[in-house]
Amino acid sequence: MPVRPVPSHGTTRLPLCGIAAASAALFIAVSAQAQSSVTLYGTLDSGVLSMSNYSAGTGYLPTTAHQGSSVKAKDGGLGASHWGIRGTEDLGGGLRANFHLQGNLNATNGSTGGANSSSGTSFFNQLSVVGLSGSLGEIKLGRQFSPAAYAMQYTDARGLRYFGSALTALVGMNTASKAWIGNNSNVAFGTIYNDNAIVYTTPNWNGLKMDFAYAFGEGGGKANSQQSVTALYQNGGLKLSALYYNGYGNNQANAAAIYGAALGNADAGAASARAAGFSTTANTNRLYSLGAQYSRGPYTISGQYYAARNPSHVIMPGGSDSLDMWNFGLGWRPVPYLNLSTAYYHVKDNKNAGHKATQFVLGAEYLLSKRTWAYLQGAYVTNDGANMALSPMYASPVAAGKNVHALMVGVRHSF
Repeated sequence: MPVRPVPSHGTTRLPLCGIAAASAALFIAVSAQAQSSVTLYGTLDSGVLSMSNYSAGTGYLPTTAHQGSSVKAKDGGLGASHWGIRGTEDLGGGLRANFHLQGNLNATNGSTGGANSSSGTSFFNQLSVVGLSGSLGEIKLGRQFSPAAYAMQYTDARGLRYFGSALTALVGMNTASKAWIGNNSNVAFGTIYNDNAIVYTTPNWNGLKMDFAYAFGEGGGKANSQQSVTALYQNGGLKLSALYYNGYGNNQANAAAIYGAALGNADAGAASARAAGFSTTANTNRLYSLGAQYSRGPYTISGQYYAARNPSHVIMPGGSDSLDMWNFGLGWRPVPYLNLSTAYYHVKDNKNAGHKATQFVLGAEYLLSKRTWAYLQGAYVTNDGANMALSPMYASPVAAGKNVHALMVGVRHSF
């Protein structure tokens, strides 16, 4: 489940004249006439992670098999390293044309791109968007961050960081479904990305902004389609968030792959998934959330509630179709260049009695400059139940039913 990184700082506008003098003259002429701009930007985030009870299984499928503790180089302690290009053109009358391309860049090994919604890989795996904006709002088309992800980040004390945040708690809920492997962004509950999406964002109405999204399943009708509505509100130091997400067919491909691996035959796996009720039109993904955050001076307090549901009740053996998550967090910035945060996250499985997970996180970020951060963060996680495998580090699965401690130190630089 790749995610929108924490916002970059100090992005640099690079005119295309860096290529050659001739293209420079052309670009300047076009810019003067159409008032266009193109920005090249990026972030590198890399560090060292020490964590216990890594999973010895397949992806995020819960298993009690574990590898013990390990110290590893890790990309993305706060958010994934990435690079991108965005641009805008003034069409006149307040109307603008916009585009945005963004993809992962792994700082530890130099690889690029990542998983998309269909278990394949894409070079620009985070954003591939074109759209229009004006006085009536903005419309964007293509692969993009789901509005649900922005709503989660908006009131999370940890800002949806890759280490110990509402993001890792959401991944934990998806793991508890036992129907998500982790090799695509088409997850069991909610999502961070949508392929084939159309998103409309309203103008700001006295601090209120809403998003309406529809992602085509490309299968005809409602098959594999996804819908969401979010609302964000700000008035001074008060921020409120609300989200509704609904999806069809989210677990079908994963269920077929899991059954196929167990039976040693892909066709038999697909038949078993169908027999269990999994299909491209089964309504298996529903996520609701409400959140609030209040800042005054150097202090911030926040809280969120999530309800993850599977309306069709079609589940994998031992998985869950109903989970709740709530969190509470505090932030303190004693000086402008130091940010301290702590948060507690609690996940409860309503299907399997006694199954639950908790996550407690502490983090410190020191701003060496506007674009360069050094950070230190630690977490302790408890997992109770054979389907509970919440990991404090994104893209680092842990064993089910095992407690986890993690510590990470790193540097993040934006350009």
